Amino acid sequence: MWYMNCTVRYSNNSIFGVIEFTPTRALVAGRVSNLTESNEVSRTLFYDLRVGASAGGDFGKVAVGNANYKSQNSTIYGLMQCSPDLSESDCSNCLVGAQSYFQDCCSENAGVRILAPSCNLRIEREQFYGSPLVGSSPLLSPPPAPAKSISPPPAPAKSISPPLVPSKGKGSNSSKTIINIVVVIILVVIITCICIYISLRVRKQRKKAKMDEISSTESLHFHFPTIRVATDNFSDANKLGQGGFGVVYKGRLSNGQEIAVKRLSPGSGQGDLEFKNEILLVAKLQHQNLVKLRGFCLEGCEMLLIYEFVLNGSLDQVIFGMVAILP
Repeated sequence: MWYMNCTVRYSNNSIFGVIEFTPTRALVAGRVSNLTESNEVSRTLFYDLRVGASAGGDFGKVAVGNANYKSQNSTIYGLMQCSPDLSESDCSNCLVGAQSYFQDCCSENAGVRILAPSCNLRIEREQFYGSPLVGSSPLLSPPPAPAKSISPPPAPAKSISPPLVPSKGKGSNSSKTIINIVVVIILVVIITCICIYISLRVRKQRKKAKMDEISSTESLHFHFPTIRVATDNFSDANKLGQGGFGVVYKGRLSNGQEIAVKRLSPGSGQGDLEFKNEILLVAKLQHQNLVKLRGFCLEGCEMLLIYEFVLNGSLDQVIFGMVAILP
């Protein structure tokens, strides 16, 4: 955007140190009376201004000057300017392009402005530099089409400056919102992973405990034919005693170990699950006054408890007394 005293430029690509000559606009006013002399004088003036503007530093590549018409006894004033980020050679090339554009379109006009993104030139019959300008130059009358596209608004400074503040705030709020969303998502993922880990760990421990319980139960299990052979088919000769919960038999395993077998009566009132739970409970009990449980047998309607055989003492009283206190 070109205004009377300044230029505003923005792009989605880098523009610093890059020469750009398009788009180019021309503003013109009046006509010269002697085209040949005007071209010679303007060409000399533009050369001097181009050299001066190109040699400018990083803070300003601009040159102004004037030249006299001999035949008309009048003066023309000129200005050439480049974007200060251009190199000396790029500035010179840009101004050469602006001068060439001037020669092609506007050399017959007395007042001309050639406006390009990276440089511009201006020539007038009246001095226009030396102090800030206010309003439009009375010498410049742009063509109909360019006038609509480049004419400055009534208050360019006021219309351009205010949007900068809300734009910055909006971007800042948007960034904060994105950061908050990312933080929440990360926290949810972490909490979910922790919950899954704890759930799997508890499930694994329960499964292990159940397997240990099954293993313990299986290690205590005896097959009914083994006990029947050990007690000589529960013969009366091996009978040690009898109580309300069943009969106790003496037996001998194939490895020679002597055992006492408690054969619970069908009317004891215990189910299979209660029977197994009771076995695990009794098997864990360790006391000098308690007879050690060696195992059990649960096949069909037969429920057998196998204890160690006690030589000196009333084994049947010990066993019956223990069974009586069980639920």
